[in-house]
Amino acid sequence: MKRLSSSAALCLAATAAAQSPNYHVVSRIAVGPVGSGYTADFIALDPEHRRLYGLGNTVIDIDKDQVVDSIPGKSAGGYALAPDLDRGLARNGTWFEISTGKVLGTVTGRGDAMLYDPATHRAFMLLDTVTVVDMKTGQVVGREHFANALESGVADGKGMLYINREDSSIVTKVDARSLKVVERYPIPDCKAAQGLSYDLAHDRLFLGCDKEFVIVDARKGTVVQRIPVAGHADEDAFDEKTQIAFNANRNDSTLVIVHEDSPDTYSVLGTIKTGGGARSVAVDPKTHKVYGFYYDQTPTDRKAWVLTAVVLAP
Repeated sequence: MKRLSSSAALCLAATAAAQSPNYHVVSRIAVGPVGSGYTADFIALDPEHRRLYGLGNTVIDIDKDQVVDSIPGKSAGGYALAPDLDRGLARNGTWFEISTGKVLGTVTGRGDAMLYDPATHRAFMLLDTVTVVDMKTGQVVGREHFANALESGVADGKGMLYINREDSSIVTKVDARSLKVVERYPIPDCKAAQGLSYDLAHDRLFLGCDKEFVIVDARKGTVVQRIPVAGHADEDAFDEKTQIAFNANRNDSTLVIVHEDSPDTYSVLGTIKTGGGARSVAVDPKTHKVYGFYYDQTPTDRKAWVLTAVVLAP
């Protein structure tokens, strides 16, 4: 790996810091109480239809930052979104039309995290057995076992998938067409790998490890840089335009903001208090707003905790 001189690296970091956006909390959206089924895990943002999914079964308008619809059934958690097809798939199997919210069918399969590959128009419902769905038809086209304890996944848009394996911190590279494992990248000293996002332009993966935010070369599987954090994110995010990555730390209710100074050099721009233990984040590439969630635990009764979306903006 080519290394910059210390002075050059410091100069890049200083330049990035000077140009960094001042992220701060701009709104909070009270979604609903846990006792009424309002829970969350992974969230998914559709920048084309301007919608956010995964907070209970609600649909949030990201221009108005308010709940505008819901998907039938308790489908909190992972969503595979295919805005190019106007289709969405919840991890409970609900296949729906994004523009109207109309349910089109039910897929026989379940997932935890979900991902969509635009090159093959397939959705992948991630569990130990992965259910593969043709998003044009809503039909299951395969079931494959790539590895155990699969967590977050990303698609490179060219037919390759990268999927975190939480139990052993291995990134599994999969051909989305043949459903064959191409490579396995063991990431040393990365405990409980969960969050995963991707920089398409530079082939860089961002892993949410237990105590570090780890940047990996997606072509080689080598670690580029490690950034200490308070805790891993179930789901982290990367903004292609601003070249900024976000890692939510549920341990201390903060969001770490990292700038890609170059493909091999990264600097921390800041650590922002979110107000609660947000562990999953998504970024809107249009407005660059960041969305997370936590549970307002002011009531002592867990059922009365309120699932709350937190919105940060530059």
